[in-house]
Amino acid sequence: MPSIRTEPRQVSWVVPSRDEAVGYVRHRTVAEIRAWGIELADPLEVELVVTELVTNAVSHAGGQVVGIGVRVAKAGAVVIRVSDSHLGFFGGRVSREPGEHGRGLVMVRQLARSWWWEPLPEGKVVCALVDLGGGGWGCDEDE
Repeated sequence: MPSIRTEPRQVSWVVPSRDEAVGYVRHRTVAEIRAWGIELADPLEVELVVTELVTNAVSHAGGQVVGIGVRVAKAGAVVIRVSDSHLGFFGGRVSREPGEHGRGLVMVRQLARSWWWEPLPEGKVVCALVDLGGGGWGCDEDE
């Protein structure tokens, strides 16, 4: 069972590094944002970004758990943070062959105002700033 820590307009989870965690986190993220009294113009944007980041972490983590954090930013957006124990980052790769790999972060780039990653002592965290009103195309990281 995942552990949850909630603060005003901020929530974090630690979930098992399993495929089932993806759907749980996707649905829980949107539910938490709505519980904060925020009506999403297009929940699909948040759902797709969190799905891709958690799927990547589960697929490549090599560890037992994945950490997820969601918080409201000052700029009318949410910051989604997904951490795992994989030490490297593979996000620059875009597949040109038919298949499932290499396209997810292209989608994240299109849906998020910005995205970035940071190394951690025992892994990494991948973050995305997603506009709450839909269509987050600026690069203002006013967190």
